[in-house]
Amino acid sequence: MPPEKQRTALVPARDRGGAAALEGASLPAIIDTAQSKPALRERTTITPMRTTHQTLRRFIPIFALLLAIGGAIIACGSSSDNSGTATTGGTSASSTAKHFKVGDQVKVGDSWIVTVNSAKLHGPTTYDQPKAGDTYLVLDITFKNVSSKEQDLSSILQLSLKDSTGQTYNETVTTFVSGSPDGKVASGDLLRGQVVYEVPKAQKAFTLAFEADITSGGQTIWDINV
Repeated sequence: MPPEKQRTALVPARDRGGAAALEGASLPAIIDTAQSKPALRERTTITPMRTTHQTLRRFIPIFALLLAIGGAIIACGSSSDNSGTATTGGTSASSTAKHFKVGDQVKVGDSWIVTVNSAKLHGPTTYDQPKAGDTYLVLDITFKNVSSKEQDLSSILQLSLKDSTGQTYNETVTTFVSGSPDGKVASGDLLRGQVVYEVPKAQKAFTLAFEADITSGGQTIWDINV
């Protein structure tokens, strides 16, 4: 086989085009071509890493701003938002110094005047059957929105009942009450409803707590005796 064909046979098919391009080129040109390829590979490898670092630096101020906003929201709440003061039927002492009683009109924070109108026990009905040894405690409560804007009210989230032993109770859904005090309340408007708890018949002393703002500390408490 002639020398030229032997060289061609030794070069893989995929590289023959490159070999043909280099044939006849000067030695400096071939060296420059070989040196330029690693540099291109190096730039291709480094560019994505640099772009990633630049993107992260761009988002760091945004993350910091979101953290600052979240901290400010948490800091806005204070125990005064849930502190109660009797307006009628009681003294002017705050709820941090005393508990209120049924019939007291209590201003809680700057949003509500709350009155526990009555607390009564209710036995089973055809459709409502408490567990053996239990009965129903029905609290009739009126809320007045004294703020300058509409407020949301949730009896499940904002009211809690506890007995003298520290046992807590969840609100119970029954068919014998007209409705619970839940929903939106316009500025200056009233919302009245009944909240029902299933409690032991032997328990006669309870405390009812209300939080006007569930993100703040403190609470306003009523003594409930039946």
